Amino acid sequence: MATLRASSIAYGSKARERLHIDVIPNLSCRDRNLLALQSEIIGADILGHHSLFIITGDAPKDRSGFRPVWEVNSIELCGVVKGLNGGTAQVRGGGQAIQGNTSFTVGGALVFDRPNEQDTLRKKVDAGFDYFISQISFDAEQATDFFSEAEERGDRVDRHVQIGLAPTSTPRRLRAVSQMPGIKIRDTTLEKLEGNPDFVDGVVSHLAEVADELKSSLSTYSIGFHLMPIGSDEATHRLVDELT
Repeated sequence: MATLRASSIAYGSKARERLHIDVIPNLSCRDRNLLALQSEIIGADILGHHSLFIITGDAPKDRSGFRPVWEVNSIELCGVVKGLNGGTAQVRGGGQAIQGNTSFTVGGALVFDRPNEQDTLRKKVDAGFDYFISQISFDAEQATDFFSEAEERGDRVDRHVQIGLAPTSTPRRLRAVSQMPGIKIRDTTLEKLEGNPDFVDGVVSHLAEVADELKSSLSTYSIGFHLMPIGSDEATHRLVDELT
């Protein structure tokens, strides 16, 4: 979202050290040129990370005092990571052997309702992406329609997909989420959730139902759920309990 945050690689290393779990740092193409991106990637390997989630990055709303950098997009950067896995870096427009090699799997973003997303997904698969995490969804049909359309095109989704679920803490936050790029929440869903006297309980119940429907309708695919808390750890913990 083009806001200042600590390095995800450094922060992820601390989280892994403290919690003893695997961590997947998020790497945006917007913030560094290709040389700096490769430096970050090699640094992540040195720190023991084995997977990266790569996005091209949103354009900053306010460009005063902040200069975005897009030397590569996410598809191109995935190819660079795969090159580093093979022991080759991209320097001065060509390949250069490095000492040793990295060993990353690479995740990419999936936005079910984005125009031409089927074609983009195929390009990402061809580029070497190993798995995908979708944008936040409050509607099971968004995902099921996307998978069905791919089947009809003869291009079945053959990568693991983590479908984004966002337990939110207040109606105001839910409205804010609904206005984020790539997120569509039906008016009927907004009205149902906002009208619940126990908002958090309503959100948790709704997302649990969405998850159940997806597990049933997409049972022949490799799917999971990526939880993105929006202001409520409590709602996230409750949703985890529901899903397990």
